[in-house]
Amino acid sequence: MLAAIFEASGRPLAIERVPDPAASTNELVVRVGACGVCGSDIHAAKHSDSVLGRPLPAGTILGHEFAGEVVEVGPGAGERWRIGDRIAGFPIFSCGACEACRSGRVAHCRAARFVGLSGAQGAYAEYACASSAHSVPLASHVSFGAASVAEPLAVCLHAARFAMPLRGASVLILGAGPIGLLLAAVCRHHGARDVVVSDLVGARAERALLVGATGAIDASREDTRESFRAIAGRRPTVVFDAAGGTGTLDLAMDLAGRDARIVVVAPLSEKSPVATMAGFYKELTVGFAKAYTTGEFREACRLIGTGAIDVEPVITASVGLDAFPGVFESLALPGVHGKVLLEPLN
Repeated sequence: MLAAIFEASGRPLAIERVPDPAASTNELVVRVGACGVCGSDIHAAKHSDSVLGRPLPAGTILGHEFAGEVVEVGPGAGERWRIGDRIAGFPIFSCGACEACRSGRVAHCRAARFVGLSGAQGAYAEYACASSAHSVPLASHVSFGAASVAEPLAVCLHAARFAMPLRGASVLILGAGPIGLLLAAVCRHHGARDVVVSDLVGARAERALLVGATGAIDASREDTRESFRAIAGRRPTVVFDAAGGTGTLDLAMDLAGRDARIVVVAPLSEKSPVATMAGFYKELTVGFAKAYTTGEFREACRLIGTGAIDVEPVITASVGLDAFPGVFESLALPGVHGKVLLEPLN
């Protein structure tokens, strides 16, 4: 099969022919219909550490937001899977027996292998493996492109739990990348009164209006505090840090209202001092959201399948393997794109 291969930090991905994957116990081999580009992939390819805290090995195939068609069912995968099934691929393999696995928090399993990041090759390829235990079958009307967004949508559903209750809340989201946009959709789905998205690229912030946001702020030209108050009539009761830049947690605490809840969705790998005085005086609650549960992944698929959350406005481009290395490089720079999909068989 053809795949986009990571060779070294700072070097473009290389399109190479590699052996097709084979399904091990409890695995499915999937013909990849679409795979989304995640910020963690870009970080891993451009820096000496991955989001898991260790260097990415040469030869890694990245990509963990994927959907496609089952072409092989591994031993022990169960009777429910058939060749030809259309699925949203669950990208974490775990032991299935520990407390974390039994509670659905498989990302916390000590034996976890993360597709495309740690211990399992990813879906920037024509074929990839997915968990048979937690992948989700797709209805025929759900496109592979939309289904590939289930993974980042699950991240946002998990993050929203830290901000509950959202009904009637005034929400500020810092960062209008795919996670920021999907957070806006999730917050509106949960009944937030105000959902305002701020970004240094105004065109990105404006895209949030397409997924239900009530306001957009071009932080390169506007004062975020004053613009939010003009839209919502009060200070934020919830702030999501979906930007992950130096100083964004400080900014979130500074902008938040008294007793507000702050949720960090985009971690910063470098050490960064945080001034906690604003949090102390306002009695803020700060939470950090990592990955998602198996139930949240299923819920993300359900919301996409029923149309309760429309992810299509988040998707801004689809490319084939030939063009993919150049597009991947461009996403490391500031730009207007939302979610970019690789369609390896296109």
